[in-house]
Amino acid sequence: MSGCQVLALDGLALLGAYALMSAIWPEGSFEPRRNLMLVLSATYVSIALYGGCYAPVLAADAVRSAQRAWLALLAIATIAALTVLLGSMDAPIGTTLVRAIACSALTLGVARLALGRLLSSDWWQDRGRSRTIVLLDEQVVTLPKFAGLVFDTRAHDLHPDAHDPAALARLGALTRDAERVVVACPIERRTAWIAALRGANVPVELLVEEVNHLAPIGAGNLVGRSTLKVAFEPLTHGQRLTKRLFDIAIATMALIFLLPLLLATALAVKLDSPGPVLFRQPRIGRSNKLFEMYKFRSMRTEVQDLHGAQLTKGRNDDRVTRVGRFIRATSIDELPQIVNVLRGDMSIVGPRPHALGAKAGNKLYWEVDTAYWQRHAVKPGLTGLAQVRGFRGTTFADADLTNRLNADLEYLRRWSLTGDVGIVFRTVMALTGKSVF
Repeated sequence: MSGCQVLALDGLALLGAYALMSAIWPEGSFEPRRNLMLVLSATYVSIALYGGCYAPVLAADAVRSAQRAWLALLAIATIAALTVLLGSMDAPIGTTLVRAIACSALTLGVARLALGRLLSSDWWQDRGRSRTIVLLDEQVVTLPKFAGLVFDTRAHDLHPDAHDPAALARLGALTRDAERVVVACPIERRTAWIAALRGANVPVELLVEEVNHLAPIGAGNLVGRSTLKVAFEPLTHGQRLTKRLFDIAIATMALIFLLPLLLATALAVKLDSPGPVLFRQPRIGRSNKLFEMYKFRSMRTEVQDLHGAQLTKGRNDDRVTRVGRFIRATSIDELPQIVNVLRGDMSIVGPRPHALGAKAGNKLYWEVDTAYWQRHAVKPGLTGLAQVRGFRGTTFADADLTNRLNADLEYLRRWSLTGDVGIVFRTVMALTGKSVF
């Protein structure tokens, strides 16, 4: 699905919004309403283009696609509200604009959600796979069952001879309606197949099994030499700046609002047991850099575990103080990390930072799954997607870490500012989960 096709869909949705508004509120002059809808549509498309609403990869994600469309409308609504407050817009026009935005939000949301559901459906995926053609040239490949077509090139008299127009014509006729052509052949014949299929007017790929273990995500070039892309930066510079501004704004407001609670907790920790108020522990941050994370001390000083090598023993852990048990259960012990956010060590939302000796059962986290290190491509968070899904607390078994890791990696793939806002709100509901101690 191309960006132009999504743009066309939005155009139909905006026409639907105009029809819906006319059906619900038939009174009023036809001409001004039409002109207002044209201005709204042009403004929406401009903001949507700037905001990346028409990225092809976004179309298949129903929720994010709809969120982007709604954010563009929200920007228009904000501008309109400021205009009304400044007295630059007549009341009838303002009322009509509100109706137009409401109808557009409905039709655009329905259209985007429906498109996302369609593109992620089994029917659509099978449709794409059914137009995949695999050419096997003396290559023994075991492929799982899929909806595409597999051809033995020798059996069907298909060969990559650039000096044989008839052979190239047969290849062209075979691949004409394909969405994707994959060639599995010996290394010495790859150049010939590339030369033969580059004029076939279809996407062509080579099956290169020797790099499977590298899990490449694309190809690049260095002074004329081909390279394999095996890692990427999940957030662009602009997205990192947006996320940082969000962190500073939320952390500053939280520090001001929660200051009485922080002072009261500090006093309670100090009176409950001897030792410092704060517990400082090395944690793994972005780019695998170590930083000192702050928490309210919840254990007796003499039995603190600086590297987190010992699993928490549950709700009856005798190392935990009376105040510590309460602040752990309510996650109040994590609040000093607001300072880490302001310092730039952490973010409000992201994968939770782990101690160097943290284990799932008897295994260090990275021994359970080497993909563990990928989560450090962004700053660790005070809260995260894994936490609001309930994957928190002690990791007694491999599955406890795997569930958390999968959520963290999903967060990296699907980051959005609206997603961060949603996680912040959902965190409040997850603070007293039964797995926390």
